[in-house]
Amino acid sequence: MFKEYSPIVYDAPADLKKWPSLDGKRLNGGRQPYLVFNGTLADCIRELLAKPLKGISLHDIVTEPQPAFDKTVLSPGDAAEIAMRKDFPNLETKGLNRAVSVAPSPTSARTCGG
Repeated sequence: MFKEYSPIVYDAPADLKKWPSLDGKRLNGGRQPYLVFNGTLADCIRELLAKPLKGISLHDIVTEPQPAFDKTVLSPGDAAEIAMRKDFPNLETKGLNRAVSVAPSPTSARTCGG
């Protein structure tokens, strides 16, 4: 689907949208997706892939076509494929690598014996 060696402009504006749903299935009948997140293409891909797997199929990313892809709506599968590219910017290359300390939860300290 993607032209493997064509560059992608990850800083291009993009919207992450979610389709109205019922019981985990998209509702059709003239309904339109609503905006969940607005940012760059890379940020929208990260936001999408951070969603729970159960509802990820309800989302799409809307952006301008580029040499690497010729459509404006990218599916979750498209987003995953783009995220696996070697040139996909990780948070360290974007300058967002911050140390975060997380206190262990009470349940994580339990042993197998209880």
